[in-house]
Amino acid sequence: MTQPPVGLRTVPELSPRLLQVLKLAAEGRTNEEIAALLHLSVNSVKTHMARAFKTLRARNRCHAVALCLAYGLVEVGELRPFSLPPAPASAAAVRWASCAPSCTPLQGSAA
Repeated sequence: MTQPPVGLRTVPELSPRLLQVLKLAAEGRTNEEIAALLHLSVNSVKTHMARAFKTLRARNRCHAVALCLAYGLVEVGELRPFSLPPAPASAAAVRWASCAPSCTPLQGSAA
């Protein structure tokens, strides 16, 4: 383990499973997604996160991830970018796409 940055206490000991859960949280995964990926119940993920908060003395999920990065428990290079599915098209975009072939821009019209 690496030495903690100046101002931080000694590096806390976290179980491999706790680190696994925190790495997925650092990727932006929800408790439900983490549970599905690790074949756990959502309540087990919540318990792991609560233990991580207590061990790290973190106030919330974001703080726990920040502390893991600061302590060197999680390296940025280890994280896989999490991509969201494409956003659904807005109703206006759908209407425009449906009429686009028949619509022509107005040219030279005065308002």
